[in-house]
Amino acid sequence: MKEHKSHVRLPRRSKRSSSRPHTGSDEELPFGPSEACRCEHCQIRNRHSPSDEDNLRATAMLRKVDAAVEKNFEEALGDLEDFVRLQSVSADLELIAESLKALCLYRDRLERMRFNIYEYSINAPRGACDTSPHPKVVFAHYFSSPTKNTILVYAYLDVAPAKFEDGWLSEPFEFYMNDDMLYGRGVCTGKGMAVCWLQAIEAWMEKSGDLPINIKFIVEIMHAVGSVGLQHYLEVKREFFLDVDCIVFGNNSWINDDKPMMSCSLTGWAHFGLEMRGATKTLEGGLAGGLVYEPMTDVCALMNSLVDNLHVLQVPAIQHMVRPTLVTEWALIESAIFSEYAYKELFGIRRLRFELTKAELLHNRWCQSTMSMHGIEGCYSRKGSSTSLPMSVMAKFSIKLLPDQTVNLVHTHIEEFLRTKCEELKTRTTLKVHLLDSCDPSLWGLDARYSKALVRSISRVYQLEPDLSMNIVTCLPIASTFKKITGKPIILMPYAHRMDYSHVVNESIPKQCFLRNIKLCTGLMHELSLLPARCKCDVIFEYCNRQGIAEMLKPPTQKTLPKPSIFAHIRRSKSVRPRDQQPAESDPNKRKKLKDWLCAPFRRNRMSAPK
Repeated sequence: MKEHKSHVRLPRRSKRSSSRPHTGSDEELPFGPSEACRCEHCQIRNRHSPSDEDNLRATAMLRKVDAAVEKNFEEALGDLEDFVRLQSVSADLELIAESLKALCLYRDRLERMRFNIYEYSINAPRGACDTSPHPKVVFAHYFSSPTKNTILVYAYLDVAPAKFEDGWLSEPFEFYMNDDMLYGRGVCTGKGMAVCWLQAIEAWMEKSGDLPINIKFIVEIMHAVGSVGLQHYLEVKREFFLDVDCIVFGNNSWINDDKPMMSCSLTGWAHFGLEMRGATKTLEGGLAGGLVYEPMTDVCALMNSLVDNLHVLQVPAIQHMVRPTLVTEWALIESAIFSEYAYKELFGIRRLRFELTKAELLHNRWCQSTMSMHGIEGCYSRKGSSTSLPMSVMAKFSIKLLPDQTVNLVHTHIEEFLRTKCEELKTRTTLKVHLLDSCDPSLWGLDARYSKALVRSISRVYQLEPDLSMNIVTCLPIASTFKKITGKPIILMPYAHRMDYSHVVNESIPKQCFLRNIKLCTGLMHELSLLPARCKCDVIFEYCNRQGIAEMLKPPTQKTLPKPSIFAHIRRSKSVRPRDQQPAESDPNKRKKLKDWLCAPFRRNRMSAPK
């Protein structure tokens, strides 16, 4: 594993500190000095609340930054064109070099803006003869001051495959503009969101020379294939998240053209394995057929009992845990832009569930818990025919979890339901239910401090209040994984329209919407800078005494003296005084008496020793 570091190191965690992340809501966080804070001159304790003059000065600076964004907008379009031109298709191993070029381009831009860079290789599965380079992930950190909040931005630069033959008006990896629309693969997904953050940071740097908050980045190039290898580094590099206050994700959550919609919830999941065993090894059908109970028959019967003929989940206890949809949310669903006919034509689907009304169809998709069956492990699945009787098979299925549905309760209800069905069907094979993978859903209040900051930023940029919803749940597995591992609050920034599928043709975003998203990033940084920062000395030793870029940029007259630590008195006692400050020579007789008194025990031992 190769690690690329700049000259500034990441903060080290104290042995006294706990590695356990905070799992409560952001309203419960301590915003004063913690009990573990040993700083003699804690900057959090001595920080005064901003005055009206400070707020006016910050607002004036934000206006200057927005003006810089508009002035540099052509450069932003050029940056977007540079990234779109790179065919960073993570599903194609032959194009992994293009993905690495995009990652290096983004890394270099962050490094020029004084970010500390940490680069790690990902050992993705590959063939024995595959000589393509390993994908990488970049962790970056900009530390301005311990008195500022810290956010973590997740970005990705890979895209889904695209070909001109799929129906594109031009080459998918050629960026172009037409009728105030920006076209190209990635403009309304990862690449567009990542460029918005670059431009927002550069605008702040241009006008202020510093950032109003501390920012960390995690940039990857394997998002489209399930973020392979990233979860390992999220678990191993937990110290990277210790001082993070919230994590920001770009989210395609617009459901209509009227206004952005801000979601405050994430789906979870529970992947199950339904194992049926009839013997210890596979038997021959010609010899054992008719003599044994076959697990495949029982697996099919049990899997069929989980849903009815309309594919509705038949476990009542799970469905009763779903929150009711509010009237305002039904109105939002009614206003959503979605074409049933176009969706069926694109994928060759004969019929859709609940296709009588668009609202019922989208409500089932966004606001209801659903089950999907994925396959059977242990059975014969190759081409041709076989006479073998598999005597140990495992059917795999998953359930999408919504807020108030916990993994433990769903697991219990599924197992009880299947065992009850086994008794009803009088199966003679052995049942075992495995929980293969899981993640609890997330829900945070609309009045949470970080949600309010995002609402204020959206209102300022779009001049209207965004639609807010907790029951129209966002399905973003990588955000749920971050929440599960770090326990940090999540912010979902509305970037573009919801996408019905990943291989969208003629991917595009309005030019004005792209500009507003850059301003949304600058505005979010401004709003978060106005929130009181919390002391992090309980997780990072003497965090409040760390010197950031903001302290380094202060004029000499404004620089504060280094804060003395708990070991300062030791260093002072060992310091050498100048000759003119040395104490006056003491009486030699007193010194001789002191010497005799100190050496007396050694003289007694020498006199009493045998000769």
